[in-house]
Amino acid sequence: MKKVFLPLNIRIDNKKILFVGGGKIAMHKIRTVEQYTRNITILAPEIHDDIKGKGFTEIVKRYEPSDLEGYFLVYASTNDEEVNRRIMEDAEALGMLVNVVDNRELSSFISPAVIRKDEMTITVSSNGENVKKSVAWRNKIREMMQDDETLLK
Repeated sequence: MKKVFLPLNIRIDNKKILFVGGGKIAMHKIRTVEQYTRNITILAPEIHDDIKGKGFTEIVKRYEPSDLEGYFLVYASTNDEEVNRRIMEDAEALGMLVNVVDNRELSSFISPAVIRKDEMTITVSSNGENVKKSVAWRNKIREMMQDDETLLK
């Protein structure tokens, strides 16, 4: 059966978010999530210089299932498919939401392409099937908003 994702907005400013993986894969998602919360923990054997020192909690070690305890959302963002699969299985066993970055089939949630302006948020999603198309639509909507200043007021 084809996976279908319910679009919704979740308050995360008061929730603990875990990223397992500290490289470029994680960095891209962190840039989005940090717009909504700074309550982010990075767990990885090595953490990319662009992530270090940003004020996030950093745990330098290899993943173990007990690392998931106490988190609301988990992003499996390593470059190892087997580790990402284990994270997904462990998170789902605990009833946690997990995003396996770039793998919609293993994810219990996905992140849409986002536009934020003041109190307005617009998201575009292809249900995780065509990320490039979602980003293109988001960029076109952003362009239309900039062309029509009355939309931004």
